[in-house]
Amino acid sequence: MIEERLSSKEMAGLEADYEKIANIGKLIRQREIEIEWPYHEFRDENVGGGRSSTTVFKAQRIAEAKEKDTYLQRLYRLRKIKNDLLLDMTKQQKQIYELRWCTDDYYDWRMVGELLEPPLAQAQMYRKREKILELLAKKEGILKNDNI
Repeated sequence: MIEERLSSKEMAGLEADYEKIANIGKLIRQREIEIEWPYHEFRDENVGGGRSSTTVFKAQRIAEAKEKDTYLQRLYRLRKIKNDLLLDMTKQQKQIYELRWCTDDYYDWRMVGELLEPPLAQAQMYRKREKILELLAKKEGILKNDNI
């Protein structure tokens, strides 16, 4: 059997997904607000001052807009993947994830390895990185998941 490996471009894309995953709640809420309150240039259509003759089903319109929004649906999918990943990660992998993507400080991979207890050498850290990225690649369907 040929072992699949991630290319450097795929790894870069997966790292970008981890950045999104770390802030997924904020991104989802921001997109939902954009859908619920779209920007419209002000225009007064009620010239006569009477009531509107049309009924607006705002909640239904918003729900349909959220279902049709592909970006929001991708964010929902990433949130589910995040929850699954955190269940599947080891304690050390969670620690690496939090140091690399969930802090306000930017730590490169070498620094993440130094901050761990016990510290990891650069080569060890990059092997751990590859395993963490493989976890996400399997959840996203980029690599074959043997646990099916």
